[in-house]
Amino acid sequence: MSDAAETGHPARTPARPHGSSMIRGSLVSLGVRLLDLPSRYGFHLLIAAMLGVVRTGDFYIVFSTMVALAGFGRLGIDQALTRQIAMDLAAGEPHAVRPAVRRALWLVLLASTAISVALGASAFVFAHDVLKKPELALPLALGALSFIPQNLGAAIAGALAGLQRVGCSQMIYSWLWPAIFCAVAIPLGLTRGMSVASTLMLIAASFTLTALAGAFLLKRFLRDLPAGSAGSRPPAGSPRFLKAGLPLFTLEFTKLLITSAPAIVLGIVASSRETGLFALAWRLALVINLLISGVTGMAAPKFASLFARNDRHGLDKSAAQAAGLVLCLALPAALCMLLFPEHLLRLFGPGFGGGAAALRVLALGQIAAACFTAMPELLGMTAHTSVLYRINLYSVAVLLVGLAVLTPIGGSVGAAAAASLAVAANGALAAWAAHRLLGVLPLALLGRWVVERIRGGVAGGDGKRDA
Repeated sequence: MSDAAETGHPARTPARPHGSSMIRGSLVSLGVRLLDLPSRYGFHLLIAAMLGVVRTGDFYIVFSTMVALAGFGRLGIDQALTRQIAMDLAAGEPHAVRPAVRRALWLVLLASTAISVALGASAFVFAHDVLKKPELALPLALGALSFIPQNLGAAIAGALAGLQRVGCSQMIYSWLWPAIFCAVAIPLGLTRGMSVASTLMLIAASFTLTALAGAFLLKRFLRDLPAGSAGSRPPAGSPRFLKAGLPLFTLEFTKLLITSAPAIVLGIVASSRETGLFALAWRLALVINLLISGVTGMAAPKFASLFARNDRHGLDKSAAQAAGLVLCLALPAALCMLLFPEHLLRLFGPGFGGGAAALRVLALGQIAAACFTAMPELLGMTAHTSVLYRINLYSVAVLLVGLAVLTPIGGSVGAAAAASLAVAANGALAAWAAHRLLGVLPLALLGRWVVERIRGGVAGGDGKRDA
């Protein structure tokens, strides 16, 4: 299919290599991210097997609290670093990369230390007065130990993404720490008799080893960049990263809340068993999110580079390719969740099949997320962070109102409905804003490609019959 046929504009020579590069890069990113299936889901299987339904619920209450709070130790700086490095390299300023990395890591260290101390100090009050589960005070305090290595690793992964080292970035962001957890727990027989507290300590150790591996990789790849002179660029200081990172943080925090808030609210208003059923259904539904984030990991720095060159056609095309690739892969997985939820959940162990209804609702939300793949990131990487900020506020409002209204009524199914509504609202609002501000409409472009492909196939078949 020619570029002219795809877009209605005259074909341009560079467009084809760019498009093929985007697809190849997304497939590489996606292939690496799919390592999450044996590592991350091996981790969740181990948790379910060694803790049982009730203690699994207790674990995910703590783990979800950690996930929600960890973002405050990054404040979007990891994503701002990705954008900054991609733009520096596109502008021919590789000498600016090292100072940017140092400033970002220092800011993340300060913020992560503060949030770690805050959770450790308030763990007893939160467990006793909010969760009404005082036995979770020690696990919450131990969970705070993971914030510093987890967030430093995320910042390093952001730098690797900006350097276009997508596979290594996804490894540090995503699958290495659960792989380390499984590699230690299984051969040492730690899956027998482990408590929630010891599980969290092993998680903290896994994050630490992951951050060290990321630091080694980043140092190695930075050697390929020219050092430049010390005065080649005036230092921007922390305000620059904070200003760029905070709107991006609202996107990340929205995702973190959608991922973690339902389990926390269920932990407050329902039993640990109900929380455990939802948590495992949610983790299974997030298989589709792995596809989305794998492609987005490649698309986000590409968006920043294309915007720096004012290539609106490239933005539209890259966004359509990202959405099309994810939809092709996500729809079969979502269909399995809709048709066979009990069978899938029983893979985690006996007793988890009760989360089938929640899984169906969550699968519908993930289909919506796939339709709007990378739309929020497109706004964040193209200097429309203020719009992204407002969209994320609206999405959080949808989530919190939905949880407040639906969770007490429907339990895990109500929490699933609130999460799915928030996911759909976030993606749809971001897609509308991208069309209004950038003229980007990837689903429409994707639809034109599909229609033209079908017409071409029909025409070819008619020609053969005529012959």
